[in-house]
Amino acid sequence: MDFKPRLKLTATLLATALFCSACQSLIPSAQGLVTPSWVAQSYQRQDQIEVEWKKYSFSFLLYQQQNGQNLEMVALSLTGQQLFKLSFDGKKVDVQQRINQMKLLPFEYIVRDLLYATYPKFSQLQGSQIRVETNPSTQKIYIQQQAVLEIIHQPDSIELNNVQVPYQMVISSIDESLESDEASNAQ
Repeated sequence: MDFKPRLKLTATLLATALFCSACQSLIPSAQGLVTPSWVAQSYQRQDQIEVEWKKYSFSFLLYQQQNGQNLEMVALSLTGQQLFKLSFDGKKVDVQQRINQMKLLPFEYIVRDLLYATYPKFSQLQGSQIRVETNPSTQKIYIQQQAVLEIIHQPDSIELNNVQVPYQMVISSIDESLESDEASNAQ
């Protein structure tokens, strides 16, 4: 038996797996995420998220909940499958699980951008390295004088355009749509 073809195939598969696992580390860390003045509090939010990144498009329900120091985020598909679960403690994002299709998503950037768009006064927790330009419906986030994020507030959604790791995200609040459905059913 000749084991060379099998050995070459195994080596190629291992090299591919190693390369793919290293892809996430090729994306630099998200500046403006670490929050020295992160405080323990109670916070909860539910949204429907649509992300377009590279050639990928994802739609999911995102549940954010903070009790104490850790902010937990759980994403579910529209059919209820858990897509990823992560936590943020003010210092780092810890991705605890994710499905294969989402392995290469830039989670640090997504968490940072979600926090700037939805978390109460997140930009104020950052200190002087962050500058926010606000127009009536648009915010531009600058970190160390570089534009990194544009947040556009629509009546029923928030659009995010990340300039560093180019992707777009649309955040639609679930709470508001549920309240209006309940109100119309009560009448």
